Amino acid sequence: MALNIERSMLGLALLSAAALHSLPARAADQELLDMLLKNGAISQEQHDSLVKKETLSKQDVNNIRVKLGRKGLQVETADKEFKFKIGGRIHADTTWATKNNNLTENGNTVKANDGTEIRRVRMNLKGVLWRDWKFIIQTDFADNSVHVKDAFLTYTGLKHFEFTAGNQKQPISMELQESSNDIMFTERSLVGTLTEPLFDRANGFNIKSKGHDWSAQVGVYGDTMTPNKTNNKFAGEGWAVASRATWAPINADGQVVHLGAYGGYRAANGNGNLMDKTLRFRHETTHMSNLYLTDTGKMTGVDSATMAGAELAAMYGPFSAQFEYANSWVNRSDMPSLSFSAWYIQAAWTITGESRSYKGSDGEFKRLRPERNFSLRDGGWGAWELATRYDQNNLNSHDIIGGSQDSLTVALNWYVNQNVRFMADYRTALNVSHSPVLLNGGDPNGVGAFTLRTQLAF
Repeated sequence: MALNIERSMLGLALLSAAALHSLPARAADQELLDMLLKNGAISQEQHDSLVKKETLSKQDVNNIRVKLGRKGLQVETADKEFKFKIGGRIHADTTWATKNNNLTENGNTVKANDGTEIRRVRMNLKGVLWRDWKFIIQTDFADNSVHVKDAFLTYTGLKHFEFTAGNQKQPISMELQESSNDIMFTERSLVGTLTEPLFDRANGFNIKSKGHDWSAQVGVYGDTMTPNKTNNKFAGEGWAVASRATWAPINADGQVVHLGAYGGYRAANGNGNLMDKTLRFRHETTHMSNLYLTDTGKMTGVDSATMAGAELAAMYGPFSAQFEYANSWVNRSDMPSLSFSAWYIQAAWTITGESRSYKGSDGEFKRLRPERNFSLRDGGWGAWELATRYDQNNLNSHDIIGGSQDSLTVALNWYVNQNVRFMADYRTALNVSHSPVLLNGGDPNGVGAFTLRTQLAF
């Protein structure tokens, strides 16, 4: 402990002197060194060595490198043993609901909420310690409250494996793995109806192996960040195991073929909850609408749930397509097991000609990067992207009638540069049946919303 304090104080002294930009040492510097020696913060040898220097060595100053750019504020040592980065994101949304009149639920008049909201506002700290240890701490302040999203440590010292412990994404679903900064629509598809309640972020331990064109990982997890002590004293924590594997037989600049599969099992906690909640599959028309056209309601007597899914994606130049199918089986005590499904297919065209970014070692698409940033001075217009998605869920099984629906989404995205993106999309519900919400006494087909988003990510 004393050694750490000594190093910290010495570092503070060096940084303070560095602010002088290698000017000759002054009397104040001498007094500072004498004070540090007297307090035992530095040794006599260190004191004498510093006093002998007429100016700071360039090595003392250049050992720490500071960068400020599209990836945020980055600090690292010259040998790259230690790195630190501050990043964040802001997603500011405006939404207008359509066909929002004459809706009823259980005989009561309802409406979709619309307006403005800060969908996400996150700050993250990323770093490297002793080259082989990486960490991420990410906090979200959306909805005017604080939520820890990521908080984990990863060891990367082995050639073929890396190990992660802490609160992290579980390896389920290509769409769920892709960052909200990178997906082409303001909200994820109806597949999220099944994946998010069971296999969103959780505390656990993950083992991953990867190459340029493939990835494979498996993890064991507990429940959410909510401490288990909030449950009653007889409620043991739930647990899960999840795995995902991907392979890109074609992975070149502008050309990708992606194949993937995933599966997971989650057991209920002592209260019969999964991920600290009574299991419920439902889909909100927008994040702020509070309107659910498909909803199983809270399912009781649940012992466990199993999920399996498949992924297929391709890209050729400015064109890309992506498909995913997921099925979830819910096991209940003394009641029939349940089966629910969802899928989506989406396609995109980059009007300005750029290709999307794909990372084979993660098995996912990253954010589109414009070839020329928008600039009235230089004549660049950024990148423009047109995308569409068709998706479906079916939440009917045995005694659970949660309804089913298709939806169609069209989107136009403008990538001003690698940090700023403007998004506009429209989503409408189709072929809705057995919905808890009625429109003019019938199925709520055509209920939808326009959403505009301003996005900053660094």
